[in-house]
Amino acid sequence: MKLWLMLRTYGVVNLRNFIRGHVNMAKHFEELVAMDHRFELVVPRNFATVCFRVSPSALRDHREPSDENCVNKFNCKLLESINSSGRIYMTHVVVGGVYVIRFAVGASLTNYQHVNMAWKVVQDHAHAMLLTSS
Repeated sequence: MKLWLMLRTYGVVNLRNFIRGHVNMAKHFEELVAMDHRFELVVPRNFATVCFRVSPSALRDHREPSDENCVNKFNCKLLESINSSGRIYMTHVVVGGVYVIRFAVGASLTNYQHVNMAWKVVQDHAHAMLLTSS
């Protein structure tokens, strides 16, 4: 029923373009993450979802060598900080013992300005936390 309604509302061509736009925005976010050495992409982007985290090397720059549990806790606190800001909302998943933050483009009114703002929020919160952890 939902698929029928979407097809009826947008049409096949417009729905295809809509989905491609979201995938391209996620690709843009993925590129932003890849350019910042403090972060790592945990798995390749899948459709409109990007999985990333603050890398263990970024934490080592600010304190003693850290184990995976310490990195997981840091990323968990980062996600809590991001979500509590009220500006954006992200989710997480634990894969093979690795805590991963997920960014997904899915809202119909999302544009590149929103994606850039989301990345800025992530960077600002990570920067503040890395400063306080040193």
